[in-house]
Amino acid sequence: MKARTLALSALTISIPLATAYSGDLTFYTPAAVAQFSSCNIAAAPGENIVAISHLQMNNAANPNANPLCGTTITIYNPDAHIAVENVKIVDTCMGCADGSIDVNVELFQALGYAPALGRCSTLR
Repeated sequence: MKARTLALSALTISIPLATAYSGDLTFYTPAAVAQFSSCNIAAAPGENIVAISHLQMNNAANPNANPLCGTTITIYNPDAHIAVENVKIVDTCMGCADGSIDVNVELFQALGYAPALGRCSTLR
């Protein structure tokens, strides 16, 4: 599957067959039980996961059948020159604005951000 780059204010992510977006990065506690995720995918301990804005998810009648569910993206923090590949889409972020994403706290830190920030946009 071909992936294109998505640019967030402070990050760049690649989503299969997507175009560029700008947005924020936040973190959340992912569902440990599959039925509590919109993709019906439980997050494994230590796994890098992401919830994509509801505006980017293909909101099919059955969200478990969403073609983005289970695919992977790359997230890049240009300020720290850190890229994390193979981040699995497991959920929909209903509170995220257009282009914004929500990741687990371990990934938030791996991208070079302190949890105390809570939300990252343009950090220059």
